[in-house]
Amino acid sequence: MFDISMIRLSNNSYFRASLLSFMGESTWWLVYKKVLIQLLLILVVFQAIRILFVCINHQYFPTLTILRYVTLVLHSLRFDWSAIVSVNLLYITLSFIPFSFVSKGWYQRFLRILFVASNSIACLFELSDIGYFPYVRKRMTAEVFHLIGRKSDFIDLLPSYLKEFWFVPIAACLLVAGLIFFNHKLLARFRNIEIHFSLKSLILFILSLGVMAISIRGGLQLKPVMNINALLVASNDEVPIVLNTTFSIIHTLEQEKLEQLNYYNESELQNLYHPIKNYSGGLKPRNCNVVMILLESFGRQYTGIGGRKSYTPFLDSLMTQSMVFRNAFANGHRSADGIPACIGGIPTFMNEAFTTSPYAGNQFDALPNLLKQQGYSSSFFHGGTNGTMSFDIFASSAGFDRYVGRTEYNHDADYDGTWGIWDEPFLQFYARELSKEKQPFFSTVFTLSSHEPFKIPAQYNTELFASYQGIYKGISYSDMALKKFFQTASKQPWFRNTLFVITADHNFLANIDSAGYYNNGMGLYAIPVLFFNPSDKNLIATNRKPMQQIDLLPSILDYLHYPGNFFAYGNSAFDTTTSRFVYTQMGEHHQVMFDHFVLNIDHPGKSTIYNYQEDSLLKAPLMNDSLHEKLYSSFKLLKQVLNNSMIDNTMSYQTYLKK
Repeated sequence: MFDISMIRLSNNSYFRASLLSFMGESTWWLVYKKVLIQLLLILVVFQAIRILFVCINHQYFPTLTILRYVTLVLHSLRFDWSAIVSVNLLYITLSFIPFSFVSKGWYQRFLRILFVASNSIACLFELSDIGYFPYVRKRMTAEVFHLIGRKSDFIDLLPSYLKEFWFVPIAACLLVAGLIFFNHKLLARFRNIEIHFSLKSLILFILSLGVMAISIRGGLQLKPVMNINALLVASNDEVPIVLNTTFSIIHTLEQEKLEQLNYYNESELQNLYHPIKNYSGGLKPRNCNVVMILLESFGRQYTGIGGRKSYTPFLDSLMTQSMVFRNAFANGHRSADGIPACIGGIPTFMNEAFTTSPYAGNQFDALPNLLKQQGYSSSFFHGGTNGTMSFDIFASSAGFDRYVGRTEYNHDADYDGTWGIWDEPFLQFYARELSKEKQPFFSTVFTLSSHEPFKIPAQYNTELFASYQGIYKGISYSDMALKKFFQTASKQPWFRNTLFVITADHNFLANIDSAGYYNNGMGLYAIPVLFFNPSDKNLIATNRKPMQQIDLLPSILDYLHYPGNFFAYGNSAFDTTTSRFVYTQMGEHHQVMFDHFVLNIDHPGKSTIYNYQEDSLLKAPLMNDSLHEKLYSSFKLLKQVLNNSMIDNTMSYQTYLKK
């Protein structure tokens, strides 16, 4: 896709002749050159619109400097090129078909119309997003088609939009006219090209298809580039600069979308359920460190509070010195659900994980970015291969200062051969690394050895673990690794000024006891949660109120007397004035616990309620219409706030204020 006549090989005329011979008739290279110049023209147009986008919306990028903008633009080229090739895929393919009819006048006119039409539509979306961005604070996604297609306020709001952003339709008209003009001028240089079929032209055509596939994928990496990849090169609020609207729409076309709900008007929502929290009460902030330990698949049934045989002797002993939440639950059933829930207070809200959903680029209040405002440093440690389940991308979007994975551990002698670094050496490494952190710090570590296939180091296949099979072996090994971590950590200077929050990412669903509590209803999500601070004796207690992962964020901020406002779906476990709820979703099945009642929703119109306190196996549905109506109304309220805040990108205090 370049002009071979520009190559100067005066000292190697034989190589030059051979290369020209393989490339075939020069007319084919004129076609390739023409298309490449056209695509580069669109790339320039995309960058011009990006400049306009940033200039008009500059107030949303207050820290952006010229140097930083240039850096972001360089990163944006990958996403722009992918989008441009995607939009022009049909045009490029039809231009490169190695048959003589390509040079016919009627065919060239069709190609000219196709090129201008395809790219005009793409550029119109790019320009429209300049005015749309302030309303949602993210690039437009495929959700915009649902907004236009269904009965909504879109048509009513369109006149006011055009009035406020009057320059958008004017710029669109000028852009389309300019595109037609410059494309016409360009094509004038390539008129009367005679195309003939040859084997070489067929080979070049096949090679060009491969180049297009690589361009659309954004490179040769394992997975195609997606919207969330922008988080690897930019902060959350900079992502709209790196992305373009066309790319964002294309890559959310196949993704599940949430439905905007309107069960309650805005004034009713304010009175019934308000996600903006502040628990400081004027108290002086506690500047203690926070370490969140997320244990892979540590269901409550494997611990001393599970009512079964315990495989966690150390964790059980730590519970005697901690505040233990005996009625705690995960919000989802995958690690990709548990991490956002624990760190960002984001529950499972659709079949797809938040980290790969169309809403992954949303701004949201998370513990790292909130505590950063109080001078905290932050880090996320996971012994898995970097990139596993997009944890590194989520860590970046949540505001962690650094991500430490298998790559940074840099000692594959401790690699388990499947997932990553064994828990014991990695947790020892973690304890040492925490001593290097600037205090106060917020740090998270996510273990992995209690994940299938539950392999443990050969030296531990001794009498202690020999009788354990499957997850029981993995749980026991990870508990032993946790014990050794605390032995090392307790000798560090930061230890006594640290709040340890220990929980699981989810329960292990493949339970042997298929008929018991832990394979039914709420038991599927039952996990341990404990707060431990070696210097705070007030944290030695048992709390039996319902607790969920999304309550961790407000609970930790409450404990720290965080002075600011923040957005949270959950509530602080230390707040005695708020009624408790737990929300879970698996596929189309929703389950909500309100105090000691559970509402099961299989689909709209089919729901049942149970008294969880008296019927933990959920075997005896209650026939109480008034109670059912009350609980279902509460569910609709919760679901509306959840859906609409995701769609409107109002999951942080700052974006919520601007809605």
